[in-house]
Amino acid sequence: MTFDWSTMRGFNYQPSYAARLEYAWSAFDLAVWDRETSWAKRFGSNTLRIWLDWGAFLAMGDRLFDVFDQALASLDRNGLKAMPVLFNRWIDPNFPAGAVSDNDLRTSGWGMEKFDPYVDGVLKRFGADQRIRLWDLCNEPQGTGWNAGDILHKEHIWLSNVAAAVRRHSNIPLTIGTMTGDNVNMCASLVDVISFHPYPQKVGEMEKMCVDHLAIARRFGKPLICTETCCGSFDDHERGQHARENLQTLDRHKIGWVAWLLCEGRFVSGSRERVDSNSMHPWQGYMPWVLKDGTTRPGHEWLETR
Repeated sequence: MTFDWSTMRGFNYQPSYAARLEYAWSAFDLAVWDRETSWAKRFGSNTLRIWLDWGAFLAMGDRLFDVFDQALASLDRNGLKAMPVLFNRWIDPNFPAGAVSDNDLRTSGWGMEKFDPYVDGVLKRFGADQRIRLWDLCNEPQGTGWNAGDILHKEHIWLSNVAAAVRRHSNIPLTIGTMTGDNVNMCASLVDVISFHPYPQKVGEMEKMCVDHLAIARRFGKPLICTETCCGSFDDHERGQHARENLQTLDRHKIGWVAWLLCEGRFVSGSRERVDSNSMHPWQGYMPWVLKDGTTRPGHEWLETR
């Protein structure tokens, strides 16, 4: 049965112990995953976007796939499907979490063979895994190197190769976690489901962002989902109300979503000490929905369904 993408609800999940993507896997803690992923269910979630890491594969080899299998089992026990992110290109300037750099692409051959053992390893083992709802090939391509035309060209070839590899091994749909506007347009031909990352800073801005990106989706004849949203604030209730307006606007336009960020932790935007610039006020990108003690962040209770 084909999934109705408008019904997708959930969060991006970074385990609280990991400040960087590699350590989510090299320091994998199943008890933390079981506890924290269960918190998503109080909000009616059916999907979590979880981030794999090429760097973790370089460090761990095939052991990465063993702990990824445990992560999928954890989500499954909590009644959740996974949206694994294979690569990341977004780099926070203050708290870099691990990413494929411009230099990683620049020093790769045009065939991008150095990424093949990782991609093929994931897909050969999990390509038919029904615990996975959707493959996300890369978080925020063009997240670096905005004016480096040679890198953007090489990045597109790289993503085309990754998409082809996924389709060789898997019938599960794929997306790319693109940002907005031209960034979405450039990758739309590669995916089955178009996704965008709206972070409006003011009330009312989400409406136009939805309308504009639905137009892109119609032009390509593909469904649209939102795989990151809800910018931050140090004011719990201000952030909660802004997030409410964002998510209700997505709901009204029948756009499925996974919000940022499930729980408090060491990852950037997961604590008041490690914030980013996606915020209602300068450098207040504090975005968790659940605090480290497992309670819902004040001002965010409106999303609870039980």
